[in-house]
Formats: sequence, structure tokens, C-alpha cells
Amino acid sequence: MRIVPCAFSQWSSFSMNTYKPKIMLFSHVCNTGSITGAEKLLLLFCLQITPYFECILVAPQEGKLTASARKQGMKVRIQSYPLLFGMYQPGEQLEQEAEALRHHADFGAVVRCIAETAPDIVLANTIVNVMPAIAAKLLGIPVLWKITETMQTTAHTSAAIAVVEKYSDCLIAISEVSARVFRGAVSRPITLLPPSSDDELLQPSQKLIRNGYRKILRLKDSHVCIGYISSFIHPEKGLLEFIRMAAILAASFPNCRFVMIGKPSDQSYYDRCVDEVNASGHRNSFRFIPFVESVQSAYSAMDILVVPSMVQEGFGMTALEGMLCGKPVVAFDSGGLGELMNNTGNASFTVPTGDYAALAAKVSELLNHPELLQYTGSMNASAARNAYGLEAYRQRIHVFVQGLQHGCPDWMSGAISQRVAASGVPQIDPAIHPENSKPARKKRPVRRRKQQRRRAGRPAATVRRRRLIRKAGAGKRSKRRSQSIKRK
Repeated sequence: MRIVPCAFSQWSSFSMNTYKPKIMLFSHVCNTGSITGAEKLLLLFCLQITPYFECILVAPQEGKLTASARKQGMKVRIQSYPLLFGMYQPGEQLEQEAEALRHHADFGAVVRCIAETAPDIVLANTIVNVMPAIAAKLLGIPVLWKITETMQTTAHTSAAIAVVEKYSDCLIAISEVSARVFRGAVSRPITLLPPSSDDELLQPSQKLIRNGYRKILRLKDSHVCIGYISSFIHPEKGLLEFIRMAAILAASFPNCRFVMIGKPSDQSYYDRCVDEVNASGHRNSFRFIPFVESVQSAYSAMDILVVPSMVQEGFGMTALEGMLCGKPVVAFDSGGLGELMNNTGNASFTVPTGDYAALAAKVSELLNHPELLQYTGSMNASAARNAYGLEAYRQRIHVFVQGLQHGCPDWMSGAISQRVAASGVPQIDPAIHPENSKPARKKRPVRRRKQQRRRAGRPAATVRRRRLIRKAGAGKRSKRRSQSIKRK
């Protein structure tokens, strides 16, 4: 399958003027413990468009993403904003929920954040990141909406499509699967920009790194390491299916060791997975690793990578990274993950989603034929680099920017930034944010009125007696303080 790099690819020449357009890129999350595939991809996108744009990365909090961005010289702003998860699995009230974001307490701050920066373009990363798109449209700024997931089809999918149509000017999809729901349903151009990874860091032949990390994992030379990696462990990432596959393999291949890397985000599910391992009779064959600082070291230690995603993935970053490291990859045929496997010649190593016995059969085939294992890993490194390597990604970025320059010259000229800067920060109507218009509660006067009402109901003698007691107490305290001072 040939990947069409860009919706604007009919233009073949490109010449940037001296002005560097300003683009604000809104990440949907910024995790503190580890970095997700969507965050990695946004960071890579930022770095690769830096020759053409002045980039400002916006995140809802500090974390791994912002630290990496600053380390590489990127401008960063922190601004909180909510996500609209109904965009991923659309429900009946979705359009109303999207409009309700205008009433959210963060909306005015997001508008100010964008207006103060005065960008030429705003990019909203992931389908659930709606508020930045609404705020940018309010200011008359073009919106690129980056679709990194496969939206679930429901009876109300058209509502999510309507929101995207209303608040975007161009869609960037990371796979054909993620773009499919929008094909023919929106008037906006759709650019296909598949992910990449820094293949300079993911080298197949790093023997020292491999040996060192295998020692950390307590792996002998005779052990075959079958790996699973996910930033966060929850049912959608298929750890339970991996464990059930591993239990089948452990009975026939006692030299196999199963390494599972990921931080639990659903503790009850994780506990269930641990119980499954303990009940398997092969507890010593499993290694649970909550976090690794260097993912390339983890890949290097593995012999086979298994990616058992239970949802229709927008792409398969874990699978791509494993391939770039020269590892055989066995995976479920789940959305963009299956698309990646097909595009790299790995269709024969995909199985129906959820069929862990079929996963075990494919891994067994590799274990029984060591020459096939080595050949598959070598071919994966080459195929992944050709189709999704950094050089291929840079070329797609270049063609994409060409298209913007020729198809949307106003976006690239600086005129939008100048207009937004000249307009200043807009005044958001307080009526939009009722919570902002509430007067501060005067608690103390209310408390005094209550005291006055209580006192009014007491007999005069009682009130006088309590006053005398308070005065006597105050006099005793004053006397004790003066004696203390004299002693000093």
C-alpha cells in the first residue's frame, strides 16, 4: 500500500518567505510518570516543523512532555483546559456538551492565552481536545485538528463530525483508519501524516545496551524475552490477553521470559492480571516493570514484541518502535495497528483482536524457527525505516508545509497574527461564565447577624454575666503575661 503523504501534494515547489508563522500546539495531556504515544508524536511533530514555524507548545500541566520540549529549546505555556471524551465515543448530548465548553471556567483563560500569543495557526491534538479549537475560532484563527485515534462509531457519530466541521479548517490524520470516518463527511481537507520515531535512537544492533538491560531484568543468554510495553496499563491495552498467551507458551517453551512494562492506571484490572500470573503456575517466568526511563533499552533486551491492543488504535507507535529496533512484532489486527502491520509486510503476524491463542501460535512459529525470527527482525528494521522512518516523515512534513504555503497563503503571511495582536485580549461576556459573576459571599456579616439574633433571645442578666466572665478571663491572662515578662 502506498501512503499518500499530504492532501496538498499537487504543489511541487516551495519557497518560504522570511516570516516564520507562529503556531500554538495544544497537547491533550502532559503525564508526569511517563509519556504516551500521542505526546511523543506531538513532540516529534513540533521538532520537525520548527524550520518552518515558530512553535509554542501548550500543555495542561508540567510533565515529561514539557520537560522534553524545554530541553530541546521549545517555547512552552501551561494552561488548564478540560477534555471532551464524548468526542471519542459520541453520545446523544455531544453537540450541547461541546457548546457548554464556552461556559467552562477555563474557557476565558484559554482565549486569553491564545490572544496574548497571537498565533497564525492553532493545532488541537487528539479528537477530545475541543476547547482550544473553539477558542481559536472565536478569535478568527485557523485550526488544524490532529486526529490520533479511531473514533468509535455510534448512533451519534454525526454529532462528533459536526463539531469537527464547525471548529476546524484542516484535519491531520495519523492513519487511513483514523481518517476514514471523516472521508466524505466533512468539507475540510484531510492530510494523511503517519507517525514516525527517532530511528537514530532505535538501533537494532546495540549489543552493550541489550546485554546491560537483560542483566537488570535477570535474563540469561539462554532466555528468550517476549515483551509487552504500554505507557499505562488498562483493559484496552490487552495485558490480560498477553498473560493468557504467555501461559500457553510457558508450558511448551520453559526458556521464555515475559516482560511487561507499564504503569497501572486501572488498579483493579492490574490486580486481576497479577492474579492470573500467580495462578498460571509459571510465576517465575514473568517480570513486571512499572516504568523505564529509556524505552530503546527495553526494546533492545527483547527478542519478540507482542502488541495485543483491544481497541481500534489510531496507529501503533509501540509496534513501530519495536520494528525500528529490529524486533519481530506479533499483534492484534486493531485499526491503525493492523494498517501499520500491513504496510511493513507483517500481515502474516496479525491475528483477530482478542484471540490470544492465535497470538501464541504466531509466537510459537517464531520460537520454533530461529532463522525466521532473525530474518523477520531484520526485515522489520528496513521496512519500518523506509515507510515510517524519520527521513520519510521529514519529507511528508515538507510537502504538507508546501501545501499550506500555496493553498492557504494568509495563514503563512503573518496577517492573522498581526490582526489578533492588534485586537488585543477580548472581553469574554460575564454572562457566558455565570460562576464568574457571583458576588463573594460575606460570611462574617452573616455570622454577626446570627450572633445578634441569638443574643436577642437571651435574658439581659445572662448576657451581662457572660461579659463579666470574659472580662475576668482577659484580666487573668494579662496578669500572667506581665509576670512572665518580669521573670525574663
